[in-house]
Amino acid sequence: MSKGQLSAEQNARLRGVVRDELLTRVPKQLHLARLLGMPQGNLSRFLDGQLGATAPIVLRIALLLNRSVEDVLGIPRAAELIDPQEWRYPSRILSARAAYHEGVPLPQIRAALSASLRYDGDPGALWWLKMMREGHIAKPGTKRDTDWALKQVKVTWDKPLKTPGAKSKRR
Repeated sequence: MSKGQLSAEQNARLRGVVRDELLTRVPKQLHLARLLGMPQGNLSRFLDGQLGATAPIVLRIALLLNRSVEDVLGIPRAAELIDPQEWRYPSRILSARAAYHEGVPLPQIRAALSASLRYDGDPGALWWLKMMREGHIAKPGTKRDTDWALKQVKVTWDKPLKTPGAKSKRR
């Protein structure tokens, strides 16, 4: 499965949802295809297993059935991630959601979400993501230990971090 495509299990579940819940209400594929915003031939090939669904089709199916995308695809709901200091660190919650999507353990993410820094301003999304990935803030200890750990990272606030696989631009 390449990035952005549904797994075989997700496509199979989606086919079942379309057959059981949509085709029973709109029995003609021609009419259902119009509701889904796709050609009838593509719907037919999808139902036969020759073609996988795309994200817009999944979203359309979920909206037609008034269900969540997670429910339609049969995947567990994402953890509730809340940042009580979002006004102070606006990019931190975005980093937390990206880290969750990458598979970073929830205790590391939640530790970063509850951290309060001595510095003014938001260090930036990539800085928070690095802290969550590496678990620097998740280690138990005192405020002095936290300050020491942050110094060990040696990241400057105004200097962008390199992410794995990212190419730097030459100036």
